[in-house]
Amino acid sequence: MKFRQILFIVILVVMVTNCNLSSERKALAIIKKSILAHGSVDLWNSIESFTLQKETWLYLENGEVENHIIQEIEFRQKPFFEAKMSWVKDSIIHRIVFDGTRTKYLMGENEIKNEGFLANKKKDIDAAYYVLTKPFNLLEQGKNLEYQGITKLADGRVVETVQVIDGDPENPTVDIWWYFFDTQSFQIVGYRVKTSDHFSMVYNQEWDNSTGILFPKIRESYRVDSLGNHLYLRAKYQFKNFSIN
Repeated sequence: MKFRQILFIVILVVMVTNCNLSSERKALAIIKKSILAHGSVDLWNSIESFTLQKETWLYLENGEVENHIIQEIEFRQKPFFEAKMSWVKDSIIHRIVFDGTRTKYLMGENEIKNEGFLANKKKDIDAAYYVLTKPFNLLEQGKNLEYQGITKLADGRVVETVQVIDGDPENPTVDIWWYFFDTQSFQIVGYRVKTSDHFSMVYNQEWDNSTGILFPKIRESYRVDSLGNHLYLRAKYQFKNFSIN
């Protein structure tokens, strides 16, 4: 009796493992097709730096504009990661610079040196870069990939779905991402993310292909519930003046 129980458990483990491997292989296949659709891995890997202008509108739940900002952004990928962001608010120029080691923030001619404030600004840099590098960095080590089949989004589009977790899936504080790919072109239609306190759904409305890389041109972000139902429009983004080196 014990032998049969052990055999059943072994068979079950093998079946689950094979299922997980099959799901990951399907996810990898979709991501590779998406990378090709967005410009090819060779072109992306050849980019030392890129610049752009990003315009953001943030909205409150009642529809009022909470904030409007236009930023000039530069990301350097080689030989190591560096970033610069600048914008004007209340007639004062704000600048964030990450030199690969430390973050520096200038408000006009005044440098802000509060460590907690600088740590949050570094997170802003990382987040801005993170959402512009998809799908190219989805094949990096440390990402847990799972194909989750065909999904119908709230706007009616039918898409291929891949769940991505950066880090330990058992960590309850880790963000969980779902990327939605067009079933024919494999371009990224949008993505949903679960953070520690909310869900967001972002749609790619238009693309910029002026550099050979398919960068986002217009995006909309909604606060959604756990099922992806829209609660309210949280943000609109417009990206332009892309340049790569």
